Amino acid sequence: MDPKKLREVAGCFPTGVTIVSCINPVGDIHGMTASSFLSVSLSPALVLFSVMNENQLAGYLKEGMPMGISILSEKMEAVSNHFAKIKLMEQSPVFSIKAEAPVLEDSQGWYSTKVEQLIPAGDHLLVICRVVDLAARTEENPLVYFKGYKKIASS
Repeated sequence: MDPKKLREVAGCFPTGVTIVSCINPVGDIHGMTASSFLSVSLSPALVLFSVMNENQLAGYLKEGMPMGISILSEKMEAVSNHFAKIKLMEQSPVFSIKAEAPVLEDSQGWYSTKVEQLIPAGDHLLVICRVVDLAARTEENPLVYFKGYKKIASS
C-alpha cells in the first residue's frame, strides 16, 4: 500500500486538531500535533490518540503518566505548525499544569489525563487515556484539518 496515497485519502476526512503533551524525563514539556484523537468511552471517561513509533513522544509514554490534550481553535494554526515542526514560532506556546498535565493556555478545550493503556498498532502506538479533568470554551470555532487547515463558517 502506498503511504502517500493513504495519507491523501485520510486527509479527506475532516478532523479537529489537538496538541498532546507531557512532561519528559528531564522536566521539559514536550508536545506534538495530533489529529488522530477521539472520545472512546463516557463511563469510564476515556479518550485516545495515536503517535508514530518513531516520534520522540512515543519514547516518553508509559502507563499512569499524566498527558495533556489541548483542542485548538481556528486562531491557533501557528501552534499546530509549531508542534508539527512545520514552522517554529518565535516564542514558545504557553502551557498551564492542570491535574499534573500540561495543557495549552488559550486552547478551545483541554483534557488532563493519565495514560491507561498503550496498544501497538503497525507503525503507530494507540494511547488510551483516562480523563482526570477537562474544560472548554465554546465561543470560538475549532481548527479543522481537511486537505489542509479549514475554518468553519459562522451561522
